[in-house]
Amino acid sequence: MKLKMSHTGLLLFVILLQGCGNSGPPEPERAVVTGTVKFEGEPVQTGNISFTPEKGPVALGPVIDGLYQIDRKGGVPVGNCKVEIYGFKETGEEMIVGAGGRTEKVTRQIIPPNYNAASTIKVSIEAGQENHHDFDLK
Repeated sequence: MKLKMSHTGLLLFVILLQGCGNSGPPEPERAVVTGTVKFEGEPVQTGNISFTPEKGPVALGPVIDGLYQIDRKGGVPVGNCKVEIYGFKETGEEMIVGAGGRTEKVTRQIIPPNYNAASTIKVSIEAGQENHHDFDLK
C-alpha cells in the first residue's frame, strides 16, 4: 500500500511538527527559599511574601505563624529580587460573608507600605544552595 499525500497535506504535517517544540522563552533556573517574617519583634500571624526577579516570573507564597517556604515550580528564579511582604492581624471582629450567615474573622494590614507596595527590600537568590532569608521588620 502506497501512502499519497498532497502538497497541502505535507505542508500541514510540517507545520504541525514545528508546533510541537517549546516556542516560549526558556524557564529560569530556580531555588527554594525559606525564612521567617517578624513585625515589631513578633511573628506575622498570616500574610504573603513575593519575590520579583529582574528576569522571570514573580514567585510568592503564604506566611503562616512567621514562617514561609517558596518551593512551587522549583522556587524563586535565581538572581536579584525585590521582596514585598504583607502581614495581617485579626481585629477580633467577624463579618458575614455568605449565604446562611457564614462569617469570617476580620483582619487588617499591619505592615507599612515601605515593606510591600513601596518596598526597597532586595535579596539575591543563589543557585544550588540553601536560600534562607529572615525579615525582622520595624
